[in-house]
Amino acid sequence: MNESSLAARRAALIERCAEQRVGLAFELQALRPSNALAGHPVAGFVTNNRNLVLGAAGTALGLALLRRKRLAGLATSALSAVKMARGALGIVAQLRR
Repeated sequence: MNESSLAARRAALIERCAEQRVGLAFELQALRPSNALAGHPVAGFVTNNRNLVLGAAGTALGLALLRRKRLAGLATSALSAVKMARGALGIVAQLRR
């Protein structure tokens, strides 16, 4: 093979690799779960202050367990809120695509 055909093949391969890198970066960005709520201020607060949020959740759970009469209502409300949040996260993820 002559040098001009090798140079053309090399240039084509370099261009193809660059396109693959861009495609891979786009797919990896879409797969990262932290990007779903990256711009949301509450999500940013939770990720920055994880210990504080977990401590507050543990305190709330402890207070709820002290009052067992209200535990069933609290558990029902919490499960409902979790289901609603999961649905909202799914919708947000679809809208971000």
